[in-house]
Amino acid sequence: MAFNTGEQHGFFDDYGTYPDSPSHPPRPPHPPRPSYGPPPTHAPSVPAHADTELLRLRSAYRWLRRSMTVAVLGYFTVYLGMAAYLPDLMARSVFGAINLGVFLGLLLIPITLLTILTYELFARVTVDPISHRVRIADEERRESEEDGR
Repeated sequence: MAFNTGEQHGFFDDYGTYPDSPSHPPRPPHPPRPSYGPPPTHAPSVPAHADTELLRLRSAYRWLRRSMTVAVLGYFTVYLGMAAYLPDLMARSVFGAINLGVFLGLLLIPITLLTILTYELFARVTVDPISHRVRIADEERRESEEDGR
């Protein structure tokens, strides 16, 4: 049997209570369930096609996505085409036992990584500032709607 002297050596005589659980911030409310009813009868306050910043954001993102995809897939397509139609060229030695086909195949890894880095840099320069402006405009619109209520 252990003694409860205030110091914590061994077992307690009584099991006591568990410490209070840490206080966590309240959980955010769940988003509303999607309604499968008819669409609302009123038109939105600003049509999506009239928002020029949103259009600019969409076109910047679309350009970035397509150009980076074309860059990587273009290199891969050229590589496959060379492997299929120029086997003699691809079999030429580049460095000792490494031929051109293996070298170009291994070059896919750094080209893909370079494309990812380029995508990130261009996204920071072109897409992120527009996205930030759209987000600020949306917050201001929501605040003005809440103030108007």
